[in-house]
Amino acid sequence: MERIRLSYSEAILYITLFNMGLGILFGLIPLILGFYKNNRKYGVFGFFCSIVGGAILGVILSIPAAAIFSWLILRSSKPVEAAVVDEKPVDVSIKNSENP
Repeated sequence: MERIRLSYSEAILYITLFNMGLGILFGLIPLILGFYKNNRKYGVFGFFCSIVGGAILGVILSIPAAAIFSWLILRSSKPVEAAVVDEKPVDVSIKNSENP
């Protein structure tokens, strides 16, 4: 049976691809959470940051990227406030607390 030989560049390529796969798995967390909470921008950014972070430094960057963007998604989903315009309780306007 022959020995398996890898060059240095092939080993780096396989390690990078494996870490990108881990980045994809960890990046699915903010992506799914972003679609569920209607904050697709942070979800997609978190997905791609986890992939790139995984390719560069593996789980050292992909896990924190997924955690930070998941926190941003959960933090930005605030309840909507309702303000009464007239004395009638039926006629109300909805005001977002982020954009007054």
